[in-house]
Amino acid sequence: MRIGKTMLLAVLLSTGLASGQAPKHGVSTMSVKKASPTPSTDYYVAVDLGSKGTKATLYFFVSEEEGSKPVDISGKTVNTILVSSMKDGQFTDAGIADAASAVKTVIDAMKDEAKKRGIDVESYYVVGSSGVAKGKNKSDLVQAVKASAGIEMTFVDAPHEGYFGLISSVPPIRRPISMYVDIGSGNTKLGCMIGPSDFKNFKGAEIIYGSVSGRNEAFKRNPDDLNAGMDSVMTDVTHTYEAQSRDIPCLRNRDRIYWTGGAAWATATYAHPESALSGWVVITKRDLDSFLVNLKNGTWNQKKRTVALPNDMPIEKQNAIRARAAEDWNGDHGVMNTFVREDLLSGVSIMEAVLSSSNPSATIRFVRNGGFLYGYALGQLNGDKEKRE
Repeated sequence: MRIGKTMLLAVLLSTGLASGQAPKHGVSTMSVKKASPTPSTDYYVAVDLGSKGTKATLYFFVSEEEGSKPVDISGKTVNTILVSSMKDGQFTDAGIADAASAVKTVIDAMKDEAKKRGIDVESYYVVGSSGVAKGKNKSDLVQAVKASAGIEMTFVDAPHEGYFGLISSVPPIRRPISMYVDIGSGNTKLGCMIGPSDFKNFKGAEIIYGSVSGRNEAFKRNPDDLNAGMDSVMTDVTHTYEAQSRDIPCLRNRDRIYWTGGAAWATATYAHPESALSGWVVITKRDLDSFLVNLKNGTWNQKKRTVALPNDMPIEKQNAIRARAAEDWNGDHGVMNTFVREDLLSGVSIMEAVLSSSNPSATIRFVRNGGFLYGYALGQLNGDKEKRE
């Protein structure tokens, strides 16, 4: 196995060469059925070291009509205490050790998968999300990951993370009428494109709260009443978003919102189990409001799970959808084993605050296979092609 391009990938990311371009839960195999590798295919392992979890994906590229696309082969996620255990803006020793161990665990899992498949991986890369990048002692994390996994990691800032996420999540034809929202554990990235899909045309914004950091702040403001504390945090979220979007009209006036992150996945899983195999899932304001009511009163995990499907749908497809919906809800890596109420309350509340302050009639679409690493991967491939040409 080769890791010679690891440093190159890190440099390209930090310098912005990848300008062509959750928690992702449950790597989809739907695209693998549509595309197959060739004998000359290059394989990659990308690791997203996020605020709450560390996620690895083994993938390759295929050429499609609209350009090259990454295709997942396998994935693994390990939740960590990296951000939840922070003190005064610094990662704790326990948090760093947990994250470094998680990186090794997910990389070893991908190495095992590659070996089983007879795959020679071209390169491994580890990228810290913009929320993680804010840790005052992030250099200690870099050293720990290097010692544990033998890989130099790098970080992405919020503007590039938002840009890469938009490129991977929003179909090119929809970009002129859409905005992108990624609610991570540590922060929230927003953005929209004006003109061709180049970083210089990306208009981005950031909210300092995400699902975990927002929950922590809510408890800090009101230890005895989470809902009251969360209302206070959301007041700040609204003010921050409105202040930034005054100078970025496309964040206020777009008809579509493409949404990624753990809270988005949980909302889609909760409200639309019938769409468990869909790459994009429409989420209405009513879905958000209903989920928030049940999160606030603590009944969200008591909902009877039913999957309504058309009677004329082939039974094989019905069985596949129901199996995936059950796995997404109660499986080892499902919603019930991934999130607590407080984190979801924070993440979903942020989405509602953004929707209410921008265009309440906009259509929200959860993107199942979106995320900044995919956009970065697309840009990386384009960069390599340009150099070869």
